[in-house]
Amino acid sequence: MDPSQQGPSQIKILSRKQLYDIMQEQKECDINEKLEYLEKYLLMQENYSEEQIKAFKHTFSYTKAELKRRWLSANRKDNLFRKNNEIWLQGTLELPKAMTTATTVFGRPQKSFGDSSERSKRRKTQGLRETVDTEELTFATQMKLRACGKPDASKVLKEITKSPKRATKYRKAYSSSLQEKRGQLSPLQALSMFVEAGLSRRQYEIVRASDKTLYPCYSVLQKAKKDCYPVPESYQVTATCAEINLQDLLNHTVARLLLYLQEVVQTLSEDECNTLELITKWGCDGSQQTQFKQKFETDIDSDANIFQSSLVPLQLVCGTDIKKVIWKNPTPSSPRYGRPIKIRFVKESADLTREEIGYLESKIVTLNETKIEINGRNLVIKHTLILTMIDAKICNAATNTTSTMKCYICGATSKEFNSLSNRREADQSTFKFGLSTLHARIRLFESLLHLSYKLPLKKWQLRTKNDKEIYKQRKTEIQNQFKNRMGIIVDVPKPGFGNSNDGNTSRRVFMDPALSAEITGMNVELIYRFRVILEVISSGHKVDTLKFAAYTMDTAKLYVQLYSWHPMTPTMHKILIHGPTVIENALLPIGQLSEEAAEARNKHFRSYRQNYARKFSRESCNLDIINRLLLSSDPLLTSMRPTPRKRTKPFLKETTEMLLPSLFTISADRNEDDESASEAEESSDEESWE
Repeated sequence: MDPSQQGPSQIKILSRKQLYDIMQEQKECDINEKLEYLEKYLLMQENYSEEQIKAFKHTFSYTKAELKRRWLSANRKDNLFRKNNEIWLQGTLELPKAMTTATTVFGRPQKSFGDSSERSKRRKTQGLRETVDTEELTFATQMKLRACGKPDASKVLKEITKSPKRATKYRKAYSSSLQEKRGQLSPLQALSMFVEAGLSRRQYEIVRASDKTLYPCYSVLQKAKKDCYPVPESYQVTATCAEINLQDLLNHTVARLLLYLQEVVQTLSEDECNTLELITKWGCDGSQQTQFKQKFETDIDSDANIFQSSLVPLQLVCGTDIKKVIWKNPTPSSPRYGRPIKIRFVKESADLTREEIGYLESKIVTLNETKIEINGRNLVIKHTLILTMIDAKICNAATNTTSTMKCYICGATSKEFNSLSNRREADQSTFKFGLSTLHARIRLFESLLHLSYKLPLKKWQLRTKNDKEIYKQRKTEIQNQFKNRMGIIVDVPKPGFGNSNDGNTSRRVFMDPALSAEITGMNVELIYRFRVILEVISSGHKVDTLKFAAYTMDTAKLYVQLYSWHPMTPTMHKILIHGPTVIENALLPIGQLSEEAAEARNKHFRSYRQNYARKFSRESCNLDIINRLLLSSDPLLTSMRPTPRKRTKPFLKETTEMLLPSLFTISADRNEDDESASEAEESSDEESWE
């Protein structure tokens, strides 16, 4: 007799919780002994026959297996088992009572065919499949479906069995019908993809040919592009210069940024709408370029060099006494928000730098507030520009410092750098220039590198031929060591573009102080300390200036103690002596004021000029370049583009101790490894000691 068909008097019902409590009466730790105890206990409650005991053990084996699995999953802990299996324990278990009828049949109840598993269905139909042909089974199924009131299913079965490939076509058609139809990309989405992928018009048309229903026509993108440019009246483009009026550029930048922040704007109060302020960093820099064949109107003009000015918006804040941050640039050291102001085909010089800074500062003084209406809200935005996207050459030119071996902050010369007790008074007006964190990294690396060349001699200046020969041999040996052991090339000139000492090279060197010290012969603690200092000023977080000042002073003392015969370089002096004061006077965290964006824009200029600009006219070429620079830095498009995520390592312990704990976490991403780091290229002749 099937147990499922037994009456109430023939079945014994026990709750799983009751079974578990009985099992726990066995104090042994082994689960197998507990389960054996439970089984014996249940068998003793009834007077089963031998056949009934065998059937009972077969039925109860499934419950034993389930109890064991759940007990092990709970790590053999009673409280955890009860917590994890609270619902399961509320269930019951049906066990047969002792019966005298010999015909009683124990075992699991038989399931219907529909409730059976796939394996059971195959087993039950095995005989049918082996004895009946496919055509007969198919026809019988068709007739059965029709008899059950399913004519459509019968017709489909008949259709898909007409030919061997008909079923495949049906399946593909059905799968396609289940897929959601993709709508066409909006003009902004397509333009964002166009910019992110760095496509030209021809390349976009090739991509669009693969799916014209997804990608809009290029003429639609052209209309969307016009919204990414300031008004045409703001442009001044000639064969040697391309400039955008600063007021119009800032107005357009704010307008595009607020389009992205529409939902946030709706939450602002009336007072906050009238006290908005956009904090922007700006700067200028020169670089070498490839010369094109077009002729200039005059022979004195040349396109071998460019000098460009640019800006990067950092924060949009509101409020008077307490500033509330509305928007913050997620990648302040990246060129993704780098907006071009002016481009000139001219070689960088001190006079040109002073002229350019004076010209732009006069524009900044006369700036007006930007007034915009967004969704019925009248907004007034004030502009604050800070000159920090500059390197030491620009700082020297702006402060009329004629020697590269002189500190533009305090006026000290190289002979005074190692005298830590006697300091000159700093010029507070120079604190606004920041610390040029990218170049600080490169210059500190070069200062240690050049010092290592002179370690066998322990002389600052090399005057004899023998000293110069030793220096040359030492330099070659260290260069080979870096190439063979670290896979980097140091101090090797690059035709037309400075040398190989770029940001990435210096990062590799400071990342492994032990190996770098082994190669160069420098003190490993000194290299490690420079790594910590560079990590602090590049972090993008606020710095505890008191702790930072103590750390930099200890580093300066260590340097003087080890290498008193070699003066610090101007950059090392600036970081170790004036760094804490500059950081304290900075408007934003010093890491957000880096010049990396401007350096990366030099590389972009070369690429855009080569690949995305018309060549039949210099004016048209310059217009295309500046438009591409505007397009790739448009705030609305850039906010839509995915921000590249790079794997970053946690801050060093010494670094975390010098950062304000309320503004960062140890696992936070850092701006130190922004995408622009790999793009920054710079000449290293600023502080040459040879």
